[in-house]
Amino acid sequence: MSAVRPSSIYLFLAHGRPDGLRLVEKSNWTGLGLVASRSHYTRVRRRDEWSRPGVYLLTGPSAGETSKDRLYIGEVDDVRDRLDNHFRNKEVWTAVIAFISRDDNLDKAHVRYLEARLIQVATEADRVAVENNTAPPLPRLSEADRADMESYLAEMLMILPVLGVMAFESVARATPATDLLRLTAKQAEATGADGPEGFVVF
Repeated sequence: MSAVRPSSIYLFLAHGRPDGLRLVEKSNWTGLGLVASRSHYTRVRRRDEWSRPGVYLLTGPSAGETSKDRLYIGEVDDVRDRLDNHFRNKEVWTAVIAFISRDDNLDKAHVRYLEARLIQVATEADRVAVENNTAPPLPRLSEADRADMESYLAEMLMILPVLGVMAFESVARATPATDLLRLTAKQAEATGADGPEGFVVF
């Protein structure tokens, strides 16, 4: 596992508003994040960045029997075209985060790989209800391309918590036994501990 390195993440408010379109860049990374609420999507969709290949996340609040927030992960050659369709036909999302390449180096195989890996990581973390009906297999990439996409993925996973998306963060269970708190009741038993996000029930 590589050592944690200090880095800079740049957040540009394209319309001068914190609830408008946000562009996210990171030092020494060729990726670009696009963040918008569903309510602002029709106003920001015309920007050229939305027309590139990319992987995207649709986030929404919990519904039904689960208390978990919902997450849909997708990939496409033209992000805007797919999001236009989701805007008309998929009502579960309240915000979108899309990741593209500033230098147009992402192709269909690359974004399919990122989609499959994101679904895998989110499912393993089990923090949200993943709305995808299937877990796609990893596409066949060269060893070099796979290494590049794993590096790209690592940068995305560093940026997402900064944007408030914790869906890919595994709950730390390596807490010393002496720091665990336990609850035992008639029909409940649980353990938990204090962490960076507050109290976490395991």
